[in-house]
Amino acid sequence: MTPSSRNLDAQPSSGGGVALPPSSEKIQQKFDLSIALTLSTWPALTLSVQNSWGGPLTSEKRDWFAGAISDLFSAQPSNTIDVEYLEEFLLQVMNDEFEVNVEDGSGAEIASKTIGLRKLTAQGDFGMVDEMLERWREREARGGEKVHFQRGQGEDDKDEGEDEDSEETEEEDGDVEMGEAPQLIKAPKEKVIPKVDEEGFIEVVGKKKR
Repeated sequence: MTPSSRNLDAQPSSGGGVALPPSSEKIQQKFDLSIALTLSTWPALTLSVQNSWGGPLTSEKRDWFAGAISDLFSAQPSNTIDVEYLEEFLLQVMNDEFEVNVEDGSGAEIASKTIGLRKLTAQGDFGMVDEMLERWREREARGGEKVHFQRGQGEDDKDEGEDEDSEETEEEDGDVEMGEAPQLIKAPKEKVIPKVDEEGFIEVVGKKKR
């Protein structure tokens, strides 16, 4: 999604007095923007989009994802959506639509941040959203940021053919930009678990279905 700031300036004051509270439309616009910006910082989702794991329309699916989150909050009172509920929704969509099984805890972080931004925007506090938008613009000015990965081995495969895989592992080790070698990661009917190593890189681990 390409986040954008529409005409979201402060509401005009009445007769030069105290500024009017933001309209419900403006609050919704700011919250929608915050969702798009938050998703743009999720490495697992970025990884899937870079490699089109969700199919040729993966990028469009990310746009739909942001809209689905917004609709979720619109369909029911915000106080009925807690971190656990939203995390479950996010992880289900990631699994079903983007072919990624996220088990690194990042889903809870994205859920918590989204709920926090919902509360702030509902109160007319748009400072954090504006800061996020500025950081996004700075990243885009630098040409965007690619997620890196290190090839990992699934837990169920550790004891199978270690000697046979030694040569292949030597060739695949190292940091590679995702656009260069997606074939090393994506396997038919196999989920992937993005993990962050000590150097801050994503380690993609294949995991067989149980």
